[in-house]
Amino acid sequence: MSQGPLESGTCRDVVVPALHSSGWDPADIREQYPVKATRSLRLGRRRRELGDGFVDYVLEVDQVPVAVVEAKRAYRSASDGLQQAVRYAQQLDVPLAYSTNGAEIIERDMVSGHERRVDGFATPPEAWSSFVRLHDLDPGGADLQARGFNRQQRLASGDVQEPRWYQAVAIRRVLTEIARGERRVLLLMATGTGKTFTAMQIVHLVREHARVVTPERNYRVLYLADRDALVADPMDKTFRVAFGGEPLFRVGGTANLNREVYFATYQSLVQGDEDRLDEYRSDFFDLVIVDECHRGSASENSSWRRILDHFGGAIQLGLTATPKQDDTVDTYRYFGDPVFTYSLRQGIEEGYLAPYRVRRVTLSPDADGWEPTPGQVDRFGREIPQGVYTTRDFERLLRLLARTDLAAAYISDLLRADPTARTMIFCVDAQHADDMRQALVNANPDLVAADPEWAVRIVGVEGEKTRLLEAFCDPRQDSPVVATTSRLLSTGIDVPDLKYVVIFRAVGSIVEFKQIVGRGTRLYPDKDKTSFEIVDFVGATRHFEDPDFDGYPVRIICDPPLEGGGSDEGGDAAVHEPEPPFVVHNPGDPDVGGPPSPDHDPEHQGRPTFVVDEGGFSVVSESLHVVDHSSGKLRLTEYGEFVAGVVRRVAPTPSDLARQWSRRPSRDEVLTLLEDEGIEVDALLPVGEGDVDPFDFLVQLAWGLPSRTRAERARRVRERHHADLERRSQLAREVLTRLLDVYAERGIDEVSSPERLRLPEIVPLGTVREIAGAFGDPADMHAAIDELQEWLYTDESA
Repeated sequence: MSQGPLESGTCRDVVVPALHSSGWDPADIREQYPVKATRSLRLGRRRRELGDGFVDYVLEVDQVPVAVVEAKRAYRSASDGLQQAVRYAQQLDVPLAYSTNGAEIIERDMVSGHERRVDGFATPPEAWSSFVRLHDLDPGGADLQARGFNRQQRLASGDVQEPRWYQAVAIRRVLTEIARGERRVLLLMATGTGKTFTAMQIVHLVREHARVVTPERNYRVLYLADRDALVADPMDKTFRVAFGGEPLFRVGGTANLNREVYFATYQSLVQGDEDRLDEYRSDFFDLVIVDECHRGSASENSSWRRILDHFGGAIQLGLTATPKQDDTVDTYRYFGDPVFTYSLRQGIEEGYLAPYRVRRVTLSPDADGWEPTPGQVDRFGREIPQGVYTTRDFERLLRLLARTDLAAAYISDLLRADPTARTMIFCVDAQHADDMRQALVNANPDLVAADPEWAVRIVGVEGEKTRLLEAFCDPRQDSPVVATTSRLLSTGIDVPDLKYVVIFRAVGSIVEFKQIVGRGTRLYPDKDKTSFEIVDFVGATRHFEDPDFDGYPVRIICDPPLEGGGSDEGGDAAVHEPEPPFVVHNPGDPDVGGPPSPDHDPEHQGRPTFVVDEGGFSVVSESLHVVDHSSGKLRLTEYGEFVAGVVRRVAPTPSDLARQWSRRPSRDEVLTLLEDEGIEVDALLPVGEGDVDPFDFLVQLAWGLPSRTRAERARRVRERHHADLERRSQLAREVLTRLLDVYAERGIDEVSSPERLRLPEIVPLGTVREIAGAFGDPADMHAAIDELQEWLYTDESA
């Protein structure tokens, strides 16, 4: 029985003409308005486009969404799409929600709550009037909203960068608060969700409004942050593109009072005895934007607060990625609760942020502790005090160089699969960061020979820090690949193509932990960066278990701490991690400092750091865990059981999986189904076990059967099918034998590739025609190679 016209037909034939009849211009009808990202993910050996979150129509007045329309097929009830339309209306802050099947239209007024059947859609003036009522705007506030966005920013494709749905809502919420006379406003948006772009659009709209309301004077804005990178990047990459260079000014040196948008670090305004605040009248700025405002700006005793108090008459907009925690209470007390929140979890779920895996690794000294023998001396002949040293002591009281070497070797093994994968390693201090850099260099001489700056240290005391930091943050540059640091890169640094975040120091603060995680959340599809991995050597990722943590990983790959070690629940409680102190720098100098190293920490002053060369350490046992998506929280579930369940759904028996795995098309289907569940088979293999066929690892997880190496599988084929091989011609036998060698060395993909006859092992044997002739004809050749793959997997009950 026919189901009637598709929804697209209802839209094209009925809805659009009805909208035109109500006075809507085609430019104001946004069809398929995205509320989720559309992006490409690799699934198996294929790619799939994600992006099913679209509103059928969003109606706009002066680029302001004022209504949503959901259309259903003609045979459906008009009310079938109403709940969906209402949800979108709530999400987008619009006053009118419509659902239609073409014959009937149902309207929900979000202001009054009334629901009714109507003959047509509201006209643009009627919808705008509803918007004004919903947001309680006076004429001035309505005019402030009715300004088009800045359209100078371009995407890599060359298209205009339009605000995403949540950015548009954030912008309108801020403008509404400003129109109501609020002087302090707070926006909470997760790292990587476009706070700077959002702030630029807010500046554009208030400036455009001011040009009409107060044409006799400039509307002045101060963009304030505590680090040079947090000022330079927004100024150069966003605001300069949007407004050109003429209205912009970077504070430092002689004051310029004739610009409109000023950028300053706190340090450039407060210079010890040389305050520059007096160079700018207290009423000079109309709007002050405080980036990363949770980092101490609201504390009553802070130097930062002096600046905010000086410009207290201005509207002050705080930007932060940090939800309310004990150490951000001052910020919330000062700015108030956020007018809009877009969380890490939302960004991941909607495809605007990269999901992440977590790999927990415990090294033996962290699991068991380390104890010197009586009278043992360190590298410099100093006797080491007796006692058991644990994770919280390493690199503060005791430098175990072999522990750092072991971690570097583990990281190097991870990167061997992709030596160009950008990696950020957080170490205890500058010395520890240099030890890690040196260990990585020693572990990867081939990579360092090809690229002397493959692994570098980027810390405050590094003379080349500015150049190295700029190169590391530029995805168009291939070097450096690995950066070791302490706290320099934990906040405000944008590395779009970052694929690994390695934590090798205790992180006691959940605020800092979220900032560290946030370094990797940006998507960068140009380099196939659609997710990233956190490698945790010190148990820092237990912050995921905090009930207030709002973002969860795709997967946990876990080496659990063993009993008696230094990574227990209270292991890093004694590690004091204060907010970075207020440090005076010369104007214009990059502020790349941070908290004092333990050598200068009062807690450790006068206590030497002993340096120990002895080794014998190892990585302890590994277990795998996965997140429970159903609760939206990070409840650790046994990952092996999860994978086993998915595998058994895809293939009920080992023999079924073997049959599917032996042919490339069906193997790709299996991989696609697994990756659709968040399981990347290549990432499952334990580090150092690259000679095991992924098929064997899946069989072991799902049915508990022993795994075999590829070399063992190839040997079994030679033994069991010796007679079959001998019946072939000499050339055909040699081709099959060499393909077995290729499998043993590199895996099944090259054997099943259409390009297999162009492999360096096969080319010397003859031309394609000669090889095909040795089997009989091309069809016989392909059939023989397919049979070879079946022998590899289906010659056993397992």
